[in-house]
Amino acid sequence: MKTRWTWGGLLAIGLLWAGCASAPNEQLEAAQRALQAADSAEADVYVADLYRAAQDSLAAAQAEIEAQNARFALARDYKRAEQLLQFVAETAQQATQQVAERKEALRAETEALIAEARQALMQTHELLGRAPRGKEGAIALVSIREDATSVEGLLNEAAAALERGDVFQAHQLAQQARDRAAGLVNELNEAIAKTRPGQGS
Repeated sequence: MKTRWTWGGLLAIGLLWAGCASAPNEQLEAAQRALQAADSAEADVYVADLYRAAQDSLAAAQAEIEAQNARFALARDYKRAEQLLQFVAETAQQATQQVAERKEALRAETEALIAEARQALMQTHELLGRAPRGKEGAIALVSIREDATSVEGLLNEAAAALERGDVFQAHQLAQQARDRAAGLVNELNEAIAKTRPGQGS
């Protein structure tokens, strides 16, 4: 009788352990692989919001798994961790897929910015010929010419970055060049306007 109860107790314990929830290790590995693929595709650069959401959710899932692992075996529940890991995998895959589309859109924006900057530079050189030539004006013109040369350098860097596929860097450089070139045009227009009759002091 004692042996029967012993075996019965062991069987009951075995069934209880079999019913215990186990950590979602396979899901965790799949989520980590998906995030690594997104990282390799530069999702952290081109679709940063999606990438960050997946990254934060992975950290939350890992923390949840650790919290459940620390609980008594029969009380463990990994459902929330599993939901988070599913979100990580889906979001990371979505981010990877969107990188190419975002890069193409950014490339088009960059090319437009480069064209705008070059147009502004041409206008700058044209306005330099009409700018005031007084002593102060001459000093200002030297500075503007130096700035125009600097803008040209930025445009060359932007074109080189675009050529090697670093679209994000190219976009930043092109935007800087466009903004600075537009500033030169405005500065020259204001200087010329002050020399007109009835303008300035």
